[in-house]
Amino acid sequence: MTDTLPQLHNAAAAAARAANAHNTQPWELRHRGDHIEVGWDTRYALGPSDPSHRDLRLSLGTYIETFLICANTEGTAVRFVPDYDAGATRVGRIVPAERAVPDVDRAADVERRRVWRGPWKPDRVAPELLEQAQSTALEAGFRIAVVPTATARPLLIRAYHWFFGHEGIAAELLAWTRLSPKHPAYAEDGLNDVMLVLNKAERSVMGLLFSRPVYRALRPLGLVKLLTSLTSSATSGDGDVLVILGRDAGPADEVEAGRLVTRLWLDLYRQGVYVHPQSHVIDCPGTHDDLARVCGAEPGERPLVFFRVGHPASDPALRPRHPRR
Repeated sequence: MTDTLPQLHNAAAAAARAANAHNTQPWELRHRGDHIEVGWDTRYALGPSDPSHRDLRLSLGTYIETFLICANTEGTAVRFVPDYDAGATRVGRIVPAERAVPDVDRAADVERRRVWRGPWKPDRVAPELLEQAQSTALEAGFRIAVVPTATARPLLIRAYHWFFGHEGIAAELLAWTRLSPKHPAYAEDGLNDVMLVLNKAERSVMGLLFSRPVYRALRPLGLVKLLTSLTSSATSGDGDVLVILGRDAGPADEVEAGRLVTRLWLDLYRQGVYVHPQSHVIDCPGTHDDLARVCGAEPGERPLVFFRVGHPASDPALRPRHPRR
């Protein structure tokens, strides 16, 4: 694949905008002559925030699908061959394909797409768009459950309480937060003020509350409840949450679910629909089983991805965009 290295480098750079937990960008491309091995750098894998490493594998899947879209649209024919090996920190290989399958619309949307963490309009996504998403998931071997926000909200509140009450998770969140353009990694990775839709005052408050001494002092005095109330807007209003479920899903299936996430989110974005993922509802021991029940999970099925869908209350284009997200 050495004759297409410039195009592959371009695709890799464009694919860095793929959705991934905490924007840690854990993927690693290892050039092997006749193929590219796709793996991860353990330094960028989350710990307490991703206890099962499900988000890691989903993130690798979103990157792989985004890479394929960008490479094929540039005329470089490639495909992905799964080959998961945890010991080798490898999920598979990108190999030459017979012909490129350009996806110009999706490639253009890769550059523009963004997650929305702000307030939502009090409306719902058109049923036909949700049905289209469900059909896309079924074709990929997964199922999407549509959950009204009114039903999902109590679960989200409980999950946030667990999330913010866990000192290790709070420390990890602060470690990956870039609250000022002066941060040395502000334009490289992590969650910055633009992504989190924070104004200057909110940036200062977040940095203060999550600092170790303040967090430890205020946690038993109601800090967790306060943070939960401030950040549960993802299920506010009259809307829907989409939950991707997999049957007997192993690590390799979670990578494939990540590939599906990229296709779904780009399709929704093209229709003016934004998303807000909330993985801690799945990770929280106190909400996982209840979420599965709400989704009508069948034997062997389990939730893999949870995200709100809707229309932003303000124009996202008016906010500055982070170069990587």
